[in-house]
Amino acid sequence: MDFLSILERFIESIAGKDAVKLLYLMKERENISEFILAEDLKLNVNQVRNLLYKMNSYNLNYSTRRKDKDKGLYIYYWTFNFKHARDLLITRKNRELNDLQEQLKKENEQRYYICKNDGIRLELEEAMEQDFKCNECGSLLQQEDGTKKIGELNHRILIINQELEELKKAVTIVPKPEEEVKVKKARKARKHKKAKRKKAKKIKSKKKHKKSKGKKVKKSKKSKKKKSRR
Repeated sequence: MDFLSILERFIESIAGKDAVKLLYLMKERENISEFILAEDLKLNVNQVRNLLYKMNSYNLNYSTRRKDKDKGLYIYYWTFNFKHARDLLITRKNRELNDLQEQLKKENEQRYYICKNDGIRLELEEAMEQDFKCNECGSLLQQEDGTKKIGELNHRILIINQELEELKKAVTIVPKPEEEVKVKKARKARKHKKAKRKKAKKIKSKKKHKKSKGKKVKKSKKSKKKKSRR
């Protein structure tokens, strides 16, 4: 699982699926108007702001404020902070890894007793204090086979270690300034228009060539007829 996939999963957990779409809109550009984001997502500005604020509570994005000369309003322009996002994910994954390793150590060292009726789970000392009987239903507690739980913990530790490796080697994304994106789009549009004009010229010259060829054929036919009459 790469950096973006891990980040996508985290964003969805804190702000929902629309926030993931927002992430990909902000991936390529910086300083994007909240109105453009709303238009691209087909949401109203308040809905988009709500998503941006949820992400901002983790310092995943930041904004600059500019006054719109035509509207006379202040508009916020947003940028996603991919470097902070990566650092935050590494910190969270390390914390999760430590917790799992603690759990695994405990599972290997401790014996647990469970009640099969209501699922109560006790350590050996607690079970001894209750004479190996369940406080809820009075049934006899049974020693739990921890093989499955230990296997699950080992698997989760393996996955988190793999994710940490991906995050540490990931090159953080640096979005392009919105102005640069506009320039590139304009260049692309100009190239497209130029190619269109060239194509149109080629078609026009082909048509002219065909017409002139047709005229020559007609002239030669007329001259042949004149000669035959003589």
